[in-house]
Amino acid sequence: MRLNVRMNDSNLYAKILGLRKPWRVLTITVSEALKTITVFIGPEPGSRLRCPHCRQICPGYDSRARRWRHLDTCEYQTWIEADVPRVQCPEHGCVQVGIAWAGSHSRYTKKFEMMVLDWLRETTILAVSRRLGLSWSAIDGILRRAVTRGIDRRRVANDAHICVDEVAFAKGRDYVTIVSSAQRVLAVEDGRAAESLRRYFKVLGRKRCERLESVSMDMSGAYIKAALDSLPDAREKVAFDHFHVAKALSEAVDNTRKSELHRVDYGLRREIHRSRYDWLRRGTHLSDFGRERMQALSVSLLDTAMVWMLKEKAREIWHTGYHPRQSAKTWQVWIQAARQTGITALRGVANQIEARLWGILNAMRLRVSNARAEALNSQIRAMRVKARGYRNKARFMLGILFHYGKLNMAH
Repeated sequence: MRLNVRMNDSNLYAKILGLRKPWRVLTITVSEALKTITVFIGPEPGSRLRCPHCRQICPGYDSRARRWRHLDTCEYQTWIEADVPRVQCPEHGCVQVGIAWAGSHSRYTKKFEMMVLDWLRETTILAVSRRLGLSWSAIDGILRRAVTRGIDRRRVANDAHICVDEVAFAKGRDYVTIVSSAQRVLAVEDGRAAESLRRYFKVLGRKRCERLESVSMDMSGAYIKAALDSLPDAREKVAFDHFHVAKALSEAVDNTRKSELHRVDYGLRREIHRSRYDWLRRGTHLSDFGRERMQALSVSLLDTAMVWMLKEKAREIWHTGYHPRQSAKTWQVWIQAARQTGITALRGVANQIEARLWGILNAMRLRVSNARAEALNSQIRAMRVKARGYRNKARFMLGILFHYGKLNMAH
């Protein structure tokens, strides 16, 4: 059913803006040359004005002209103008009365800001700037206010399991620390030093730190130090992810293959180079051709074959599951076997595993991993590429919270 309602321009914009008493539309002007519509609004004569903080009726003090950009009307830029009164409150002093259509420090209406945020979720700041004719500073202000609203509304996380990882702000030059749960980014801290993670634990508070059941991280000495300093029973909660152990072993395989490559017959070098990805794969993921090629080359790559075999054995230990008495013993046997090979790259990984064995056993016992954090890291890198890099670290950190913090940023 269609209802035909007659409405003049003033009532139309009053409805669009959601104006309530004492506010009303005074006049509307249209500039065809500038392609703009300006809507002038003001309070009704004799209306009672209230302090925005205590809602007490107060005498008027003066008024100030304000101007806000609103959603376009039929491709005409729409602007709202008003002389906003200030009142003299006995408790809060001289303050501006509250306005429903815009934030107190914004030059844009709430609906316009929400449209900008919707666009930013889909495209880059550059595209939004070109499409809406906004400066980067203006967009940054809208984004910053939205993220601040979301953080103010969000309670301190009570997640039992968290992950810690770092992501590069610029290629290998500067980093930020990301603390996340399975659902969202919890915090973004500057740098990747012990103090970066320590700041998060300080905000979390001792009681919430005590409630944490696991903190999954890589084997970074800085993060370990921060956890041991700030987290109660840290040696029972810090878990070193399987991904980082597997990565270290894969690097040991690759480095051993490269070192042996220069000692084998020249005619085999091309075939060894072609097999480089086969040595990095799991045994269960090898094709028949890849497995046969590795077996044929193992005669010439004895050290590489040994490292690969021990890499597979370490994976088997991890995926067998945690056994309170057996797991530590099994890892110690593996460490001794790795050292006895005399292979430099493998001995280095064995030393690292022995030093961090307590955290590896925690990861097996608690069945936690940094997989979510690594996936998030990839998404953040894609965000950085999409934006063609960030010159400002503060905007980079803001972007991470905006896209992955799952904040309630509505007005």
